[in-house]
Amino acid sequence: MEFLKNLYHFLANIRPSSIYIGLGLGMFLESLGIPFASAPFLIISSEKVGENIFTYIFSVLAGSIGGTLGSSISYGIGRGIIAPFRKRLKKNNSKNSKKRSRTGEFINKYGEFSVFLAQLIGQTRTFISYPAGVLKFNFKKFVLYTFLGSAIWCALTLGLITFINGLWHKYKPLVEIHSGLVIIILFVVIVFISQIWIYIISRRTKKDIN
Repeated sequence: MEFLKNLYHFLANIRPSSIYIGLGLGMFLESLGIPFASAPFLIISSEKVGENIFTYIFSVLAGSIGGTLGSSISYGIGRGIIAPFRKRLKKNNSKNSKKRSRTGEFINKYGEFSVFLAQLIGQTRTFISYPAGVLKFNFKKFVLYTFLGSAIWCALTLGLITFINGLWHKYKPLVEIHSGLVIIILFVVIVFISQIWIYIISRRTKKDIN
């Protein structure tokens, strides 16, 4: 916890222009396959938006541009490096084969528009660029769909975190007074969500086995 507090204060004191760069870099790395790389900068950006230091539009643009650049590189790797070995990859029975088949079904269902939809779906947006390159999607459409999807994802995420930050600052004194009760409620919520997640995963596993 102490490390996270120190990291938060460090990022909070960085100049606004540097956080724009950090947010863009985080989205860039996410698009290359590093999950949640932009999370710290999204949190700090939302804090600055709440203080009227950051502009909402510039934050969204920084994340969208970074995400599009990273996705374009992933697309190039998929098209130029992975595609020639596609037949070999099909023969490889790795642990990720089921995930790749699901991604393939998703792409077959929505075609090139799957690039846009994937930007709005968790980890799928982190890896969609590689198969898009392998399948040689139209690059102009790929860039357009990636940018629009990244912009919507950044806007929604930044807006949600900003809203939560506002609630936190508003009710922080009340939370501090009833900290014990808050911890118990959070624990119950986390356990409840984890149980639902385990149930969903077990159902999917049973379907895959059958």
